[in-house]
Amino acid sequence: MVINNYLKNHLSASIYIVFLLLLLPRFSQSQVMPMDIDLRGLEYPFPVKYLRLDIQKQQYQMAYMDLEPTKSNGKAIVLLHGKNFSGAYWKQTAEALLEAGYRVVMPDQIGFGKSSKPKWLQYSFQQLATNAKTLLDTLELRQSWYLVTLWVVWWPYDLR
Repeated sequence: MVINNYLKNHLSASIYIVFLLLLLPRFSQSQVMPMDIDLRGLEYPFPVKYLRLDIQKQQYQMAYMDLEPTKSNGKAIVLLHGKNFSGAYWKQTAEALLEAGYRVVMPDQIGFGKSSKPKWLQYSFQQLATNAKTLLDTLELRQSWYLVTLWVVWWPYDLR
């Protein structure tokens, strides 16, 4: 009797697990969206623009979002993401800053998000600062505040 109950319980559990495993591909395939390395299939919270950069004798595209508030306070803020994130990470912060009247710029650093993913690039804080300065010069932002996260904790470069 004990052995019979044991087998019955384990057999029921085994059948249930097999049933779930058979259904899993059906559910997971409908949820999967194919994407390329530049995340073209991923919708960002705001319109994305691109800036062409010449870095170490190679050409790359830096993705960024440049948002103008409805009622401007005349100030701008640049939101710089950390390692393994993208500018889209700042969605809620950007919405709050826009509401407060700030112009908000959110770049995807080269190698992250929708920006180019170089196979060979010597990454450095100096290169990241140069890329950011090029973007800000292109957007004609002479003065702005910076909010940074994760590995960009200390920003020793004057971007003015």
